[in-house]
Amino acid sequence: MAERDLTKGLNILDNVRVVIAGAEKFYKIVNRDTLFYKDEHDELAAGATESYTEITSLNPPTGQLYQIYGIEISGNVKVYLKQPAATNRWGTQRSPEGGPLSDNMSPRHVPEFLNLWVLKDYPPNVQIVNNTNVAIAPVLYWVGWRYALVELTEKPQIYTPITVVGIR
Repeated sequence: MAERDLTKGLNILDNVRVVIAGAEKFYKIVNRDTLFYKDEHDELAAGATESYTEITSLNPPTGQLYQIYGIEISGNVKVYLKQPAATNRWGTQRSPEGGPLSDNMSPRHVPEFLNLWVLKDYPPNVQIVNNTNVAIAPVLYWVGWRYALVELTEKPQIYTPITVVGIR
């Protein structure tokens, strides 16, 4: 399979193989729409750290798949990600917590490119850290695609493999 440009997403009638916790299912994409979600967080005091918070608005209904290819950050904060709630992202086997995104790395209108897939009950969880000496009300902009799916009863010959949770 050739690499795809994440910003172009998958196409209607594409088949996908979704793997979660070792189980695989096959789906056909029957519709798609852009996803642009403005995620406003409460003001965070100077030097404070927000607890990990589930982004419930990014928990799709059954029959939908979200592909997040960018998170734009407004506010001088660091953002850590878990998906699902107990699994760190952006790290390695030896350093599982990984690094954060920041407004320098992923500013408004120029997001750092990611490959984050979201199915029902697997929404992202973020922790926001304010290392400055002033209070900040951060805003995250989640950018990607929203797909409508139909489950297939047989394995198709051609499909795009998707892993919803991070590699372990």
